[in-house]
Amino acid sequence: MRIMPANSTGWFFHCLARETGKLGHLFSPRAQRGPWPWFPYALDNGAFSCWNPKENTFNDEKWSQIEQAWRELLFWAETNKQKPLWSIVPDVPGNRERTLIRWDEFANDVPFKRAMAVQDGMTVEDVKALVPVAEVICIGGSTDWKWSTVPMWAEAFEHVHVLRCNSPEKLEWLRGFKSVKSCDGTGWNRGNRKQTHGLELFCHRYKTKGSREWMANHVSRRRDAKQLTFA
Repeated sequence: MRIMPANSTGWFFHCLARETGKLGHLFSPRAQRGPWPWFPYALDNGAFSCWNPKENTFNDEKWSQIEQAWRELLFWAETNKQKPLWSIVPDVPGNRERTLIRWDEFANDVPFKRAMAVQDGMTVEDVKALVPVAEVICIGGSTDWKWSTVPMWAEAFEHVHVLRCNSPEKLEWLRGFKSVKSCDGTGWNRGNRKQTHGLELFCHRYKTKGSREWMANHVSRRRDAKQLTFA
């Protein structure tokens, strides 16, 4: 299972990614950088920032401002040699009906593997009926609903990603599901050393080959604006 510390590209994450082969990125609109070969990446859509989970309301005006940035993110990925693993189609967090409508509206605009961010009340049948097909299931929605439905989605689909996971203990639990391929979280780099250390231990415990790519090939020189910029 790969962990994606969303948008985090500091030295710690670069080193851990190259050493263990267990990290990736989930980039939000306007937070993309790189990409780097030791960091497989996927694309978020920015809709979560429009959601008020306490009131379960969605700010459509804010989304109208984010949509263009999301399309620019898709273009950025299209123009890079290193393509994303998948891309989350715009959703409405916490809202089953509107998320299904959004799929019809936006899915055909995504030129990569399409991921559905499933929401409270959504069923396996809902997702299997989607056209075009959802190739990745991202489990979102409210916290309690998300964690309680992981077994259901993991049993029904071959490629599952869990959104908003920042617990070392949860990593071990998720690893027990064969179809859970990855998870993401923004909490791995917010000053809680216990979390960060738990992430490091997990990555080394289950490390794979890692990367042998030379880092110097990805460090820019200020006089050459065309080169990639290192974090």
